[in-house]
Amino acid sequence: MPFSLSDALPVAIVLAWLLPACWPGPALRTHWRAAEAAALFGGLLLLPLAWFTPSAPWFAAAWLMQALVQLLGWMVLRYSRRYMQGEPGQHRFLRALGCLLASVTLVVQGTHLLLMLAAWIVCSLALQTLLTFYPGRPAAQLAARRERRTSRLAELLLIAGGLAWSCAGRSLDLTAAATAPVSIENHGYAMLAAVLLVAAVGIKTAQLPFHGWLTQVMEAPTPISALLHAGVVNLGGIVLIKAAPLLQTAPAANALLMLWGGLSATVCCLVMLTRISVKLRLAWSTCAQMGFMLLEIGMGLYSLALLHLLAHSLYKAHAFLSAGNAVRDSAARRLAGGDEADSLPAHLARGALAVLALAVSQWLWQRWLPAAALPPLFWLCMGLGMGVLLRGPSGLLATLALCQSYLLLHALATQALPWHGQPPAAWSQWLLGAIFAAAFLLQGVLLRHPQGWLARRLYPHAFAGFHLDEWWCMLAWHQPRIQTPIPSWQLSLKGGRHD
Repeated sequence: MPFSLSDALPVAIVLAWLLPACWPGPALRTHWRAAEAAALFGGLLLLPLAWFTPSAPWFAAAWLMQALVQLLGWMVLRYSRRYMQGEPGQHRFLRALGCLLASVTLVVQGTHLLLMLAAWIVCSLALQTLLTFYPGRPAAQLAARRERRTSRLAELLLIAGGLAWSCAGRSLDLTAAATAPVSIENHGYAMLAAVLLVAAVGIKTAQLPFHGWLTQVMEAPTPISALLHAGVVNLGGIVLIKAAPLLQTAPAANALLMLWGGLSATVCCLVMLTRISVKLRLAWSTCAQMGFMLLEIGMGLYSLALLHLLAHSLYKAHAFLSAGNAVRDSAARRLAGGDEADSLPAHLARGALAVLALAVSQWLWQRWLPAAALPPLFWLCMGLGMGVLLRGPSGLLATLALCQSYLLLHALATQALPWHGQPPAAWSQWLLGAIFAAAFLLQGVLLRHPQGWLARRLYPHAFAGFHLDEWWCMLAWHQPRIQTPIPSWQLSLKGGRHD
């Protein structure tokens, strides 16, 4: 196959990111400038790619994701230049960051499974250096060790999935595999390859119970946390979008994505309510968001998953880089104290009204833009999430504006990625809808009665992440189970509410 300009430009972007990794000499200021120039140069190289005829349905998705990587890389470098001022080891930081962003670019732009796997391994190795930037911190060493073991497990599953995919007679080049049908006699191998790929991506995106390392990386510098949560963890989503032809031949893999992602999103949202630390809340939020993204891919809504990836990356980058200002936010105090919590009927009414607003908005949008259509499960999920905004006339206007913005962005994402999978079985949608509705109901009860019987029984388990991480450590590494300490609020229940 001839080497075209559309192949050369991603290679040039990778080489640009390798510039800070290979920069010689001790001049620190010049090294920082070279790293920022690499981000800007890579962004400029993306502009010619927009004029090429897409060679695969996910070409535009990869282009948008790479543009996001360039933007995040530039933002993190600009922030890190001030954040790391006076710190020893800045050359090591920039080299590891350059290797990390170069490998992320290969995963996003690559079309061959072996190349993407090798780049994902390099990404993990570079991340190890960044997570242990402060080697004297035991918590950082523990998180890095857990990430290393978890990543190796996922990579073994990826290798096994690639072998099964080869046994099915399919090309490891995703562009060629998108058009070649799977024969009936090789359907079992294709199904096995899809399930192994889903399992590997679920582990890489920190889904339960493989989430422990992501919630323990807070000892790393803040810019690394921002890049990890906004870019590195999201790689599993773009890999699954590229492998959509494989997923479309495996209903079992799609069902696994839906159930695993939906349950992880629900459980992580409950655990997040028990966290007071801003960064820990953001970490559990990332696990929940990745679960919701896997749910969207399992339902065949690849354009919706692309929109979710882009929006989540921008939000998490801003949230981590501005985490120092978030301590004045009253959200944590409200969740802990419940002073502003409404009655349960009012809580349910707000959720139902938001679901109705989203459903009516979609009905109106479909008269002009059929691409804005959403399945009823997403009316429920997104509507319940927006129900918290419905407080007074301003809240109603904000909810209506958010509904229109969401539907417009979804329609635009559908134009960028006009690729849909088979709709899932009705029973799975009903099951997930019941789970999300039950979680919304439970949230209302806990916010209204933070000292009630249910909260007293549920809080210790939710605070411990329902012990999933502990059991995983016992099973995988034969580590003794760590007894979760009794929360201080339980010790002071008789003396009044704990703040």
